[in-house]
Amino acid sequence: MSLSAERRATVQQVLVVFAAWTFLAAFSSAQGAIYMMNRGLPIIWSERLPGAFADWYTCALFTPLFFWVFRRHPIDRRNWRTAVPLTLLLTSVCVVLKYSLLVPLEHLFGLNERATFGSELARNFATESMAFWAVIGIIHAFEFNRRYRERELAAADLRTRLSEAQLEALRSQIHPHFLFNTLHSISTLMHRDVEAADSMLARLSDLLRLTLKHRGENEIAFREELSLAEHYLSIMSVRFGDRLTVKRSIEPEVMTALVPQFVLQPLLENALNHGVAVTAGPATVEISARRQGDSLAIAITDNGQSVAPPSRPERQGIGLSNTRLRLEQLYGKDQSLILEKIPDRGTRISIELPWHAVPEQTAAVAPSVA
Repeated sequence: MSLSAERRATVQQVLVVFAAWTFLAAFSSAQGAIYMMNRGLPIIWSERLPGAFADWYTCALFTPLFFWVFRRHPIDRRNWRTAVPLTLLLTSVCVVLKYSLLVPLEHLFGLNERATFGSELARNFATESMAFWAVIGIIHAFEFNRRYRERELAAADLRTRLSEAQLEALRSQIHPHFLFNTLHSISTLMHRDVEAADSMLARLSDLLRLTLKHRGENEIAFREELSLAEHYLSIMSVRFGDRLTVKRSIEPEVMTALVPQFVLQPLLENALNHGVAVTAGPATVEISARRQGDSLAIAITDNGQSVAPPSRPERQGIGLSNTRLRLEQLYGKDQSLILEKIPDRGTRISIELPWHAVPEQTAAVAPSVA
């Protein structure tokens, strides 16, 4: 907290304390006036108001001291053995000091002229001590609540930072895995088609440049994620040539939906490496996306002849495992990722996310999809 913010907080605290004691003084005066009215006694406001305000404001003088003692010796589980006797001694001293101030003030304003310091102290010591203890209890309640809220905010901030760190760690694992596989494909292609390998390298450069554009963003618009996927597919089209066909079935509304950055690439990579790559002859990969009520449904389907996918998520490869963990970090239980074998068709990866879209004022016109 900056110095100016601390000063503002201190001024606000002083004003709140002053307002509270003023309210008590006014309330006490009104209560006394009602009592006198019921008894048929005359109400002399010129005497009642100064006396009531002098009584309560001399109590208010000790409020900063009570805050100071709380901050150093709070009555909690750890400090109560020391704090309780200290607070008891403090309130007793404050009662004595209060009446050493109040009695001369009353004499100065011509109020309660027969009162003496000893008589007032003996008559009011117990009730005044209880009043001070009540103030100390309110201060403890207020300060403990403030500390609790500060801890909650700090814990929430820590959870957010931890979640972001975990997401960044998962994303950093996906990218090297993808780069390793792509560079391996380029290296293999270099021995039989240098021009194709050079084309793959150029397209990889374009993809990395586009990826850096969204660095640090957990979510991007689906149209931007689809653009990343199209760059990846353009690289893979060099590897697989004419035998790879990509179909798209995407509702226009989906283009403005927010999705995790780089979520399509691991799904496409799984379809290409475990479906298309192990299939002789032409192969097809289909990208579909549609809105289902409050959810966004995305599916990647291939007609490859791969074996049935492993049932345990941890055995489904780095790309899918990390994607699953990223979805859990971002959406908790409001998401799903299912990898399944479709009889006579191939393999399908389906993900479902909570629907939320780019705000209308920042949403651009969605590009057409072939």
